[in-house]
Amino acid sequence: MGFSEHSEGVVIHRVISLKYRPQNFDELTGQAHIVMSLKGAIKTGRIGHAFLFAGPRGVGKTTTARILAKSLNCVEGPTVHPCQKCQSCREITMSRSIDVVEIDGASNRGIDEIRNLREGVRYSPLHGRRKIYIIDEVHMLTQEAFNALLKTLEEPPPNVVFVFATTNPIKVPATILSRCQRFAFKRLSLKEITARLRTIAKKEKINITDRALHYIAIRADGSIRDGESILEQLVSFVEGEIKEEDVFQLVGFLAVDYYAELLKLTIAGDLGKVIALLNRGIEEGAGPLEIYRGFTNYLRMTLLVKANVSTEYIDLDEKERALLKNIPLSEAEIISMLETCLRYEDSIRRSTNSRIAAELFLSQLVLPRMQSSSLAQTTSAEHTAHGDTSVLGEHLAEQLQGLSPTLAGIIRRSEVKKQGTGIAIVTDSDFSKEKILGDRKRVEQILKKLTGTDTTLTVEVAQSGKEDDIINALKVMFDGEEIR
Repeated sequence: MGFSEHSEGVVIHRVISLKYRPQNFDELTGQAHIVMSLKGAIKTGRIGHAFLFAGPRGVGKTTTARILAKSLNCVEGPTVHPCQKCQSCREITMSRSIDVVEIDGASNRGIDEIRNLREGVRYSPLHGRRKIYIIDEVHMLTQEAFNALLKTLEEPPPNVVFVFATTNPIKVPATILSRCQRFAFKRLSLKEITARLRTIAKKEKINITDRALHYIAIRADGSIRDGESILEQLVSFVEGEIKEEDVFQLVGFLAVDYYAELLKLTIAGDLGKVIALLNRGIEEGAGPLEIYRGFTNYLRMTLLVKANVSTEYIDLDEKERALLKNIPLSEAEIISMLETCLRYEDSIRRSTNSRIAAELFLSQLVLPRMQSSSLAQTTSAEHTAHGDTSVLGEHLAEQLQGLSPTLAGIIRRSEVKKQGTGIAIVTDSDFSKEKILGDRKRVEQILKKLTGTDTTLTVEVAQSGKEDDIINALKVMFDGEEIR
C-alpha cells in the first residue's frame, strides 16, 4: 500500500497522509466554510496580501495554504481548479517551488530569519504570478521577529502573499492579526474522519471493521492527519482484518465500556475497585492522562445526553446514548464531578508520578459517595430514629458548598429536623426560605442521597426576633457566610 516509483527505478514507500493529501479545494475534508470563502476571493480577484489560518493540528491549514498557492500561480489561473499539470502546480506538489517558500516558525523564529525574508520579498517570482510565503506555527516567532515582519505587512509588494498558520492565535500580536484575513479551521467530527478513513481504506484495499474505524476517529481527536497516521501503523501492525481490539492494543486506547464501568464503580463509591480498574487500564497501555481525558469526556457526553443536547454534538450511536441516559446521576451531580475533573487536569499532566495523581483524582470523585453512603446508614440508625438530624444539616451544607455557597451558608444558619416522614428546614428569614425553595429540587436530591430514601422537604421561618436577621441575610446572599 502507498507505493510510488522513484525516477531511478527504486520503489519507495509513501505514507497515507502524504499520498492522500488533498491537492485541490474539493478534496478538503470538513472545512467547507474556508473553501467557500477562498473560492469566492479567487473568483472575484479580491486576494488579500496576508492570511491567518488558525486551528487545531492536523486539520488542513498548511494543505489549504498550498492549494491556495496553486490556485494563484497555476498557468490557467488564478483559478479555483488548479490544473495539477503545469510546472508551478507540480513544483508546489513536490515542495520544490522557488516561488512558494515554506518556513517553520518554530525553528526559524529569530529576527535574522525574518530579515532574510524581507530581503527575499523584493525579488519577483520566477515562474508564477505571485511569491507566496507560508509560515507554519507563526506564533513561535520572537517579538523582535514580529516587529521586523510588521513593516513588510504594512506595505507589502503587490505580487507577494503571506499565509500564516498557527495552532495558538492568541500568541500572535494584535498588530499582526489586524493586517491579516483570519480563517478559523474547525476540528473534524467523528463522522468526517471516519468517512475519510473509510474512503482511504477502500482505495488501499485495507480490510478493517467499522468499529475499528470509529475508534481510530475517536483517538484522532479531531485531527485527520492523526487518524491517517494511526491507520498507517495498523496496516503494518496487523495481519488480516483490523478490529477494534487492534486499535486498543496499538495506541493504548480504552473502549467506551471501560469508562462506563469506571463511572459505575465511582457512583457506587467502591474506591478499591475504582483504583484497581484504573491500574488495569494503565497496564493495558493507556497513560493516566489518557484515562483522565477519556473519563472526563465520558462524563461530558453523559451531561449532554441528560440535557437532551442535539445529537449532532454527540458522537455516539443510539445504544451508547441510551446507556448514558440511564446513568443514575442528576445534571447537578455531573456538573459537580466535571468541576472536580477540571481541577485535577494540571496535576495529572505535570506530576512526576501521574499514576498517583490519577488515583487521587478518582478518589476525590468517589469520596463524597462513600461519605454519603456512610451518612445514610448513620442517619437511619442513630439520628433519624431520635429526631436528631443536626449531622444531616452539616452534611447537606457540605454537599451544597461547591454548588452554591449562598445556599450552603443559609443551611448552616438553619435548623434541619425530622418532621413526620420528611425533613423540615427552619430558617430565620423569608429571604432564606425563598432561596431554599428556589433550589428545592437540588436540595431534595441531595437529601435523598444522604438519607437513602425519598424525602419530602418543608421550609419554615422561625420568629427569632434578632435585629441582625436582615443584615445576615444580605451577607449570606453575597458570600455565603453569616456575620459573627
